[in-house]
Amino acid sequence: MNKITTTLLFTILYVSGCAQEVKDKVMSSGDRISYLSEKVHRFKQEPLYQLEVESVLSFSILMNGCPVYSNFDQRPGMARVDINPYILKSGQQQVTIALYPGYDGQGTVKQYLENGSKFSLKIEKTGWDKGGNLKTPEEIVLYKTANETTDLAKLKTYKKDIHFKADVPYQLKGWTNGQDLTQLDRVQLEQQVLSFYRQMLSAFENKEDDDLNTKFLKADAEWYQSLYFPKDIITKFQTTKGRKGKSVATTLSTSTRNSRTFYSLQNYDLKFYGDGRLVRLESREGANRGESLLGYEDIDKNGLNRKTFVDMLLYMPKGSNSLEIIR
Repeated sequence: MNKITTTLLFTILYVSGCAQEVKDKVMSSGDRISYLSEKVHRFKQEPLYQLEVESVLSFSILMNGCPVYSNFDQRPGMARVDINPYILKSGQQQVTIALYPGYDGQGTVKQYLENGSKFSLKIEKTGWDKGGNLKTPEEIVLYKTANETTDLAKLKTYKKDIHFKADVPYQLKGWTNGQDLTQLDRVQLEQQVLSFYRQMLSAFENKEDDDLNTKFLKADAEWYQSLYFPKDIITKFQTTKGRKGKSVATTLSTSTRNSRTFYSLQNYDLKFYGDGRLVRLESREGANRGESLLGYEDIDKNGLNRKTFVDMLLYMPKGSNSLEIIR
């Protein structure tokens, strides 16, 4: 299987209502580093769960109801992702796999799925040793379509839930206190989401890094805790431009320009996750289908055209009428 050049850029986003202590104040990098460092607790055992996927089919993967990774591009999808941020506490976890037809040799989407070794997903448990190296991973989950008893060649879509037990030393609130957004007026909610996206795009375009990172403060706090980040890693992420997301390098660029072109807020789907408590805008069709609409295209340091989809999931805490970033 040919490998696609896919890199996960570790950085996140968050919005208003970051934390009661910080309210809506824009914080400097130094203040954020101090605040976040105090929020991260260290433990004797710090397990790290990672998901690895490889596929020639189009697919999307949810972890406890949250979108983790997807690929609808013509090229095969391959990635390894830290999934601790989607594990809120110890116990049973759920991975949802959705498979869709891939492409034929002419670049046309096939009508049906295929049997055989077309998709594989693995979840491993590891962690950092005292030398700063990852321990030998322990396989927790392994799923392959090659072992599937269902005749996929007769289906246009196929979904499967897989459960496994995780043991983590932390507990995250995440989106558990969020309202069921599917019960709100859809037209009004969509306008709120669009307004939120416009604000975020404006902050990106104007390079308002302190504002962006402050808005992501609550999400960053949970993200950093779930991965046990020490202060030097926190400092790196809080002083490096950019936010966490999926970055895909494609073809060699013929341009020397390095400007960013942000995706327009058009031709999208308003998608709900986490039992209706999470929402985001996604591209509706094509190779960007299922990806976050908060993103851009530019040229990377190797002269390749690059597409970046920035992570952002919104929720509305109970008792509030404002959207906030939570993942």
